[in-house]
Amino acid sequence: MTHSNPSPTDYVHEASQLRARLETHFLRQELALVENASASPPRVVHESFHDPAPVRQGFAELPFGQAGPALPDIGSDRADGDLRPVFSTEWHLAELRGAARSLAHTSYGTGIVGGLTSYIVRTGFDYQATAIRGQHTPQQLVAEVQRIVRAFLDNNHWQLDFEQQLCAAEHVDGEMILVLEEDAGHVRVRRAEPAWLTEPADKAYLERRMNAPAPLSWKYGIATDPHDAARVHGYFIQWNADPNAWRFYSPARVVHIKSNTPRHVKRGLTDFYPVVTELADAVALNHRMSKGAAIQASIAMIIEAAQGAANLGIGDPTHIGGSLARPKSSSGQRLSADGRYASERRSDWHEGMVIDTKGKKFQAGPMGGGQTDGFVKVLQAGLRSVGVRWNMPEHLISGDASNNNYASILEAGSPFVCRIEAEQEKLCKAYERMLWAVLRITFEMGRLNLRRYGLTWNDLRQCVNLIVTGTSPAIGQRSDTFQVDAQLYDRGLMSADTLAAKYDLDPEEEREKQASQSNTNKP
Repeated sequence: MTHSNPSPTDYVHEASQLRARLETHFLRQELALVENASASPPRVVHESFHDPAPVRQGFAELPFGQAGPALPDIGSDRADGDLRPVFSTEWHLAELRGAARSLAHTSYGTGIVGGLTSYIVRTGFDYQATAIRGQHTPQQLVAEVQRIVRAFLDNNHWQLDFEQQLCAAEHVDGEMILVLEEDAGHVRVRRAEPAWLTEPADKAYLERRMNAPAPLSWKYGIATDPHDAARVHGYFIQWNADPNAWRFYSPARVVHIKSNTPRHVKRGLTDFYPVVTELADAVALNHRMSKGAAIQASIAMIIEAAQGAANLGIGDPTHIGGSLARPKSSSGQRLSADGRYASERRSDWHEGMVIDTKGKKFQAGPMGGGQTDGFVKVLQAGLRSVGVRWNMPEHLISGDASNNNYASILEAGSPFVCRIEAEQEKLCKAYERMLWAVLRITFEMGRLNLRRYGLTWNDLRQCVNLIVTGTSPAIGQRSDTFQVDAQLYDRGLMSADTLAAKYDLDPEEEREKQASQSNTNKP
């Protein structure tokens, strides 16, 4: 029996078909963007309204100061993992991230993100492998698991620096995407930008590779059941938006942490979404106040000449507007509309400038009058309203600590402390899931041999625990807190490693120091 090799014509035909499918996919995307940018058709809700209900396009398209129309909630708002009317396409989501990243790089936005990151991450999280009480767990196994965890953190330069980057990204982008890959016998973690998690061009090809029994929903780059966006089958990531550098990852290899959206919405929403108008207004007001004050401060004096003086000067109404576009005389001076010499009107005053009004009355602007204090109060009120979004004390966003009591702000049970502790616990649980995925990959690579302990993978999950802990921002009577912790330790309810981590001590480092000190003290 002979096998005929495919002719070059077959390869050319197959390549042409693939190119046609790709072009069709991208043309459909462009068409969707054009349709979304145009006026959307009205949406009729027969149960609630007799007239068509309007459709909102998203806060990035609304002018500042308008909250937009209130829309009824309908059953299709969460179809395919959408969050209508906030976002319903990848483009809408990209607009929200772009607005948030722009605000996050302003002076106030940088302070917000930096403050949250400092309190949530602080000196870094602590990662410990411990034996579960009541199980006969070999100590050598616990030590080996701890070495694998430590090697993963060290090889990926994880602690503190990367932790801070991920924490900031979660609040600005609304999500962070971590991908675990095998790399020369080790596990490498890669952070994927939200824009790289995108819908594939050839979905049918991927479904054939997955042996999917039915077509899947691939919207936003996450493969899910058509009618259940919480049931995830995988993630399609196109690295650096390169169509030739894509890869499909199973859920076991991806840690997807999203914020501000329910579980059945596929993607996260930026923290800045509810306060975009207030924060943008605060930034603009502060900039204009500073600019106006700088102009006022650059003027040394204003001379009002006596009546009957020449009528040329900055107060001449013929000079208002467009004077820079008027012709010049042979000496280089600009002429007014009637041919007389005119002074140039501009706002970039140089320091020490003296203005002669030539007999015209001078009216100081708001920055030179009594309204300055009012602007400052408006700015402070606007920033306080923004800080409510994160239960943030005023000094963290405005720099004004006059209305704050630092001890009460960081008291256990205060709104800000509760918010930070909740964020810490969310990251701790996500990182614990990530470490278990790292151990699973290491086990599948054969670098974690459980047979010598007579255990299986399921046995490992039953006898070893991975604990990630953060440091609470709450302050209080340290001696009283330590006495409670010491009692918990004496009764076996708290391990020595957990106790050390709570007080910002590295258990392994402290044990090494104790061992070194013991060896030094030996005769």
